Amino acid sequence: MTGVACDLAIIGGGLSGGLIAMAARRAQPERRIILIEAAPSLGGNHLWSFIDSDVGPAEKALLQPLVNYGWREFSVVFPRYKRSLPQPFYSIRSDRFDAALREAMPAESILTGRRAAGVSPDGLVLEDGTLIAAHGVVDARGPADLSLLDLHYRKFVGYELTLDGPHSVRRATLIDAAADPAEGFQYMMMLPIDSDRLFIEDVRYEAHADLDMTDHGNRIVNHAARFGWRIRSSARGQAGIVPVAVGGDFENYWRSGGDGVAKVGLRAGLFHPVSGNSLGDAARTALLIAQAKDWSGAALHKMLHAHAAKAWAKRDYYRRFARRMLRDTPAADSYKFLEALYTMDTDLIARFHSMTLGFTDRLALSLGDGPMPLGAAMKG
Repeated sequence: MTGVACDLAIIGGGLSGGLIAMAARRAQPERRIILIEAAPSLGGNHLWSFIDSDVGPAEKALLQPLVNYGWREFSVVFPRYKRSLPQPFYSIRSDRFDAALREAMPAESILTGRRAAGVSPDGLVLEDGTLIAAHGVVDARGPADLSLLDLHYRKFVGYELTLDGPHSVRRATLIDAAADPAEGFQYMMMLPIDSDRLFIEDVRYEAHADLDMTDHGNRIVNHAARFGWRIRSSARGQAGIVPVAVGGDFENYWRSGGDGVAKVGLRAGLFHPVSGNSLGDAARTALLIAQAKDWSGAALHKMLHAHAAKAWAKRDYYRRFARRMLRDTPAADSYKFLEALYTMDTDLIARFHSMTLGFTDRLALSLGDGPMPLGAAMKG
């Protein structure tokens, strides 16, 4: 059995694990960090997007070198209106993410195509028998036992399309829910990449985690046809299912991912309860670990458990928002919650995305055409 020693071992080279490795390497280059990923590449096959206000200046500085595409504003489209919001919108491709990590870290610090067989707070054993002794371990391998959470799912399939001719799209469309609301809660996202290239993604919220690739693909083709576009070819694609939390037992969920082992990302319950997005949390957690002086397994577990538990408690309002939108409302009307949200002040919308709503924001979402009951504003 061969052995490797390091200061910090990160299991999982996806978004959360990769950002930790990058931030920690930048902050403490004298310490040895090892990143272990079962797949042959880091980041999988993804296009991660975020609004400028989703993250603070420090997180933005971490993410900015990874950005492939950016737009000065984004739009939303609903049956009642269309609106442009003056917030920059960015996207990161996983191939750039992979390349940036390999450039930032020594080659021997990245172990791809290697799977963990056993994990403890201060070490792990890989399936090939390699023993990694670490001062501390962080598990970023994705969700733990999701049956312990009360969930809906946001499912998506997207493709980068090359058209027969130029399009006239100039800004990112975060949500286009104008078509077929009677089919349930689904919408399209559209990102212009070049004069004749677009990334179009079909998104839907459902109670089950089944993914019908053919149906999603047909909706993308039909969406392009609505604009009169002819598709010449399709290139990069992505598909995924992310949890949307309406409730659950956080402490048991945390333990289900490895008792005593530090966890991040979906494994720590760190995602937006309404959108399922985890990029902002991933960047914040990466900086938290990078700035820590004590990387021992016990210290990391204590710090990250406290961080995740606090975040879970503070996000109760967003879980109640998701519950009313997805459980207490007919599927064909669920879009009206977001339709009402995006009529609000742009700063309130930004705080909703960054999960920093205050009392007056919650009150605004309960008055007039707001989607939430008045009591929800009082509970925080």
